[in-house]
Amino acid sequence: MRLQWPILRAAAVSTAIIALLALTPALSRADESPAAGQPVKEAAPTVDASASTIVPPASPKPNTVAVEFKLGTWLSTGETKWSHNASMLSTLVGNPTSALTYKDVGTNIVEFGGKVTILQRVFLRADYGFGGVGGGRMIDDDFVSAAGATFYGTSTPGAQLVSRTHSDINGNDVRYFNADLGVTVFTFPEQKGSLSAFIGYQYWREAYSATGVTQVVCSAVGTFCNAAGTVSNVGRTVISNTTSWNSLKIGLEGDYNVWSRVTFGGKAAFIPHTSLDNRDVHYLRTDLAQNPSFKMTGTGLGFNAEGTASVRLVSTLFFDLGYRFWYLNVSDGTWRSFTRTGTVSTAQLKELSSTRQGLTLGLRYSF
Repeated sequence: MRLQWPILRAAAVSTAIIALLALTPALSRADESPAAGQPVKEAAPTVDASASTIVPPASPKPNTVAVEFKLGTWLSTGETKWSHNASMLSTLVGNPTSALTYKDVGTNIVEFGGKVTILQRVFLRADYGFGGVGGGRMIDDDFVSAAGATFYGTSTPGAQLVSRTHSDINGNDVRYFNADLGVTVFTFPEQKGSLSAFIGYQYWREAYSATGVTQVVCSAVGTFCNAAGTVSNVGRTVISNTTSWNSLKIGLEGDYNVWSRVTFGGKAAFIPHTSLDNRDVHYLRTDLAQNPSFKMTGTGLGFNAEGTASVRLVSTLFFDLGYRFWYLNVSDGTWRSFTRTGTVSTAQLKELSSTRQGLTLGLRYSF
């Protein structure tokens, strides 16, 4: 019996040691588990025993598709002007023959759009804007040659501006649509910003109606125009003009995060080709057709430019404030007139250009 006690004690100790060894892995896992409210530690690399290599922990995959929507306004002012040379049709008219300028055309445009980015690199975006014309002024200049000055009996001889009138622009609207396809070509360190290239299409239309006529200059009173200071056709629509541009654009854009919540960005696009369709109706000209009276077509070029400061309000909502400038100009164009009897006359379109610029602001939501 005395020999059995050491054997029993040894068996008890052996059993305790085996139990402790069995509990050790579970205790170790419990120690490694974070307490409530404590950050979770990254998984340690594992060892592939068969390959004798260290396998790093899997990193989270980036979003393959990112989407954003925007709603904003463009507090803009625009100008469209055109002139033509019909001196080959008549020796009495000058070069230019007539020049019309629609200036200070204020329009508060509502704009909405969206952007889809794939694999943080390729993006497709589109936006649409529209707004009613708030006001402006139309200037209508007519010129005569030296022979025309003699024929009309101007107050001074020689080729000259024979008439200038002003009318008020008080109607119609501005509309546009943009679609771009782009790719990120460079990313700044620490994901501070990026540079991208894009190609795109732009449709831009400006439509105006002008009322009333105020004679400002007249050097051939009674034979060509009314005396300066004469006001007529008050409240009556005297001219309407619709300018439509279809353009191809190529450009660069970039952004850089200067503070935790503030990012500056810029975008510039060269327009190597634009196609023009301009239609004008002179309602007081009884000798001309009324839909349209004059039609201008041509091709040209231009550019768009924009700078923006963005503030992140919350994680996915941004406020954007910027300034935008658009310009298009015809380099090769044709002017046509249509009479009530169906006669069509063709002359050189010397100039037709449109500009619009102003402050932009809006909200942008991304997810």
